[in-house]
Amino acid sequence: MSLQADTGHFTFRQVVLFSIGTPGWQITGSVVVSIGIYFYLPPEGAGLQALVSEEIFLGVLTAYGLARIIGGVVDSLADPFVGHYSDRSASKLGRRRIFLIVGIVPMCVIPGLIFFPPGAPGSFSVFVYLTVMLALYYIFFTIYVAPYLALIPEIAKTESQRVELSRLRAAIGGPIIMAFGVLWLAGVDLLKDQGMDATTAVQTVVVISCMVSFLFSICPILAVDESVFSAVRSSMKLREALTTTLANRPFITYLSAQIIFILGITLSGPAVPYIARVILGRDEGFAAQLSLAMLPGIIVGFLVIQWVVDRIGTKATLVGTIFLLGVPLFPYGFLEPSTPGGPGDQFNLMVIIGLSIIKGFPIAGIMILPTVILGQLIDLDEARTGANRAAMYYGVQGLLTKWVYAAGAALFSFLLSAYGRSAAEPLGVLLISPVAGSFCVIAAFLYTLYPEQQVRAAAKAIIPD
Repeated sequence: MSLQADTGHFTFRQVVLFSIGTPGWQITGSVVVSIGIYFYLPPEGAGLQALVSEEIFLGVLTAYGLARIIGGVVDSLADPFVGHYSDRSASKLGRRRIFLIVGIVPMCVIPGLIFFPPGAPGSFSVFVYLTVMLALYYIFFTIYVAPYLALIPEIAKTESQRVELSRLRAAIGGPIIMAFGVLWLAGVDLLKDQGMDATTAVQTVVVISCMVSFLFSICPILAVDESVFSAVRSSMKLREALTTTLANRPFITYLSAQIIFILGITLSGPAVPYIARVILGRDEGFAAQLSLAMLPGIIVGFLVIQWVVDRIGTKATLVGTIFLLGVPLFPYGFLEPSTPGGPGDQFNLMVIIGLSIIKGFPIAGIMILPTVILGQLIDLDEARTGANRAAMYYGVQGLLTKWVYAAGAALFSFLLSAYGRSAAEPLGVLLISPVAGSFCVIAAFLYTLYPEQQVRAAAKAIIPD
C-alpha cells in the first residue's frame, strides 16, 4: 500500500509506523479506563480494596465518577484549543508533529502514576490525587491524539484511501489492543499465581503497559514528514474557527449520534472482568478468554468491511455495525450468577461466549467508519473555507464528546455502587450491558439521519473522490 500526498510519497513503511501509533494511545486509554475502574472499584474476590468512597451523592455520582467527570470536562475544554493551534501552527517540525512530541511523554507516564495514590483507601487525598492525575492525563492525551487524527485526511486524500488507511490502522491496532485486553487480565492473574499481591500485580502490569504504549506512540513521530503535504494552514481566529465548525449542520448530526454511541461503548468495554467474576464465578484469566472469543468475528469483519462499504456505503455499514453491536448486549441482563460446574453455569457460558462471538463482527466497522465519515465533513469544510482544519474538527468533537466518556464511567460506577457488583448483589453488573445496548441502538438510528450523499456531493467539486 502507498498513499500519494499532493507532493511526495507516503510509503508503506511510513503508513505502518503511523498506524502503530493508534494502539499506543489506545493502550493508555485502556489503562486509565478499564484497569483504572477495576483498580479503584474492584469486583468482589479480586483481592483488591476499593480506593475511593462508594457513597452516592447528588443522586447518581460516586467519588470515582466525579473524578472522571472533572477530568473529562478539563479534557474537553482543551480539545478546541489544541485543534485550533495545530491548524495554525507553522512549526518547522510540522504543525501536527510538534504536538505529538510535546504530548507523548506525559501521555504515557501519567497513567502509571494513577495507580500509586497517596493516602488511605477511601480518603479525600486519594480522590484529589485521582482527579488531578486524570485531568493532566486527558490534557496531554488531547495534545497527542487530536493532531495525530488530523493527519489522516492529509495523508489519505480520497475517501477510498481513508477507508484503506483506517482499515490498516484497525488491522494493526485492533489485534494489539485486543491482545492487550487479554494480556493485562492474564498478566494480573499470572503474577498473583506467582505469589504477588493483587495491588502490586496490577501496578506491575500497568507500568509495563505504559512502557509499551510509549514505544508504539513514538513511531508516528519518526514516520511522518509533513513537508510532503500541501495542506493549507488555517488563518481563522479561535472564535471564528469554532463558530464555522459548529455551523456545519451535518457535523452536528454526526456528533449527536457519536455522543450516544460513546456512552454505549464506554459502558460495555470495562464490563468483561465483572461479568467473569460476578456472573460466571471465574477469575481474570477467564475474563481474558472471553475477550478472545470475539477474535473470529473480528477477523471476518476486517476481511469483509471493504466489500460491504463498496456495496452499501459508509453510513449504511456503520449503522448496521452499531446495531449489531448493541442488540447482543441485551440478553446479559437476564442471566443469573453461577459458579463453575453449578446450576446454570453451562447455560451462562453458552450465552456469554456466543454473544461475545457475535459482538466481534461489528468491531471492524466501529473502529474504521466514524473516522471516514469525519473525513467527509472535513472535506466539506475545506471546500467551503479553502483551508485544512482537520484538527479543529477533532478538537470540537473532543469538546462535545470527551465529557461523555467521563459520564459513561460515572454511570458505570453508579450502577456498580448503587445496585451491586457481587454474586449476592449482581444487579449492577447485570444492568450494564442492556443499558449500553440501548445507547447503541439509539445511536444507530441517529446515524441514519446523517446526510452522507449531500455532504459528499458538496465537497466533490473541490476534492474529487
